[in-house]
Amino acid sequence: MSTKEKFGSEKNRILIVDDSPTSSAMLEGVLGDAGYTVQSASSGPEAIEIIKGWAPSVILLDLVMPEMSGMEVVAEVRALELPRRPSIIIVSGESANEVVVEALSSGADDFVIKPFNEPELLARILSQLRISDFYREVEEDNRSLETILDITSAITATLDTVEVLDIIVKRVASVMHADRCSIVLVAREHEGYILAAHDNPEMHDKKVDLEKYPEIVEAIDKKHPVVLEDMLNHPLMTKVKGNIQDLIEMSVLIVPIVIEDTVLGTLFLRTKRKESGFTKKEIEFCQVVANSSFHAIRNARLFAQIVQEKEKLAELAITDQLTSLYNHDYFYKRLFDELERAGRYETPVALLMMDIDDFKAVNDTHGHRTGDVVLSDIAARIKSSVRKTDIVARYGGEEFAIILPQTTLQGGVEEAERLREVIVSQGYGGLPSGKITLSIGVAARGKVAKGASVGELVNEADNALYKAKRSGKNCIVHTAS
Repeated sequence: MSTKEKFGSEKNRILIVDDSPTSSAMLEGVLGDAGYTVQSASSGPEAIEIIKGWAPSVILLDLVMPEMSGMEVVAEVRALELPRRPSIIIVSGESANEVVVEALSSGADDFVIKPFNEPELLARILSQLRISDFYREVEEDNRSLETILDITSAITATLDTVEVLDIIVKRVASVMHADRCSIVLVAREHEGYILAAHDNPEMHDKKVDLEKYPEIVEAIDKKHPVVLEDMLNHPLMTKVKGNIQDLIEMSVLIVPIVIEDTVLGTLFLRTKRKESGFTKKEIEFCQVVANSSFHAIRNARLFAQIVQEKEKLAELAITDQLTSLYNHDYFYKRLFDELERAGRYETPVALLMMDIDDFKAVNDTHGHRTGDVVLSDIAARIKSSVRKTDIVARYGGEEFAIILPQTTLQGGVEEAERLREVIVSQGYGGLPSGKITLSIGVAARGKVAKGASVGELVNEADNALYKAKRSGKNCIVHTAS
């Protein structure tokens, strides 16, 4: 890598302050060849104005000049409120020890005697840049820590979720100098909500189509930060490029808020970083803030509503709508899980397959509405009669299945008889006889071996159930295993 390539960044700006055109031209040539961005001033007042607007990293300053001496320039520069402290290197023909001491004591950082040695001057500039970078990192770390402490204090000081989220985005936007900082809640596929945006409080709870934000979708899918240094021309944004034409030279950082492998939302930042990019420390800072915001997001009213909706949808996916028991598919999943667990701990498992006797006659005689009422009533009675650890499912039609963890074959038979009596002993409205009977097949595994077959156990219970039907119904048949 050439010297010019090494120092080509805009942050390495150098201001030459010298009333000698010859000296300035010589320095400009040396620094230009080294790849620095250079400006020159021939007087102290001119230099001060440039420093205020241009913020150089290093100032090469002559001591003897008209209007203001080099010492006076140093004093005024150190009194300015600047975004970053510039390093001042005195470049002068004055070489007396007392002059050097006075300059360094007044606020200069280094002293080079004319005529200067080019490699030495470049080395001293590089040294000052390293020192500046170190102090800048310390300042950034302190600012980041202060922001994190502010956010933590805000979270513990108020129960107002909106206020907490607003504080988070405003603090982060300030530290990162962001044009937009927002927190986006992931509701469901392709749907999100802006919980807070530092530049527009009106966007609170605004619904957004995530398909229009492929950078957010990427962070959600990957579950790690996504950085686009030039979002307008990034391949990821090709499909939505027509919608972001006004975001020229904008960069984005999206940090997913992940808890227990689930993405709750994202911290979204957009700012002009095309040239400098986001540093590793900045990304890590945003990750800490994102994790800190988890509790605020979880407490958000909208989040609670969405969680309830998701839980309801999840429940609907595994529940039989008529009886409110588990459905056929979930029954097989739970049976597989229970056999796996039983195999791991060498415990027994029993399975009951139950069928309502002559239920077709109920439907044919009294109608399907009455039949549905009977089914629901029986399901409720069975569910209220078993242990909390037992899994009751509607297997299909008028057939039910019950998984009995840690239950032997004998225990399964006893439970089947108890349930049969519960159903037979009670009447059912709408039926002349008021009575319903059950046929039940029981199968079990003693100390379940690892990898026990779900299908084999179901087939055994089914076969036992068919034998009960052929044996006159309203009875229990078991098949030992």
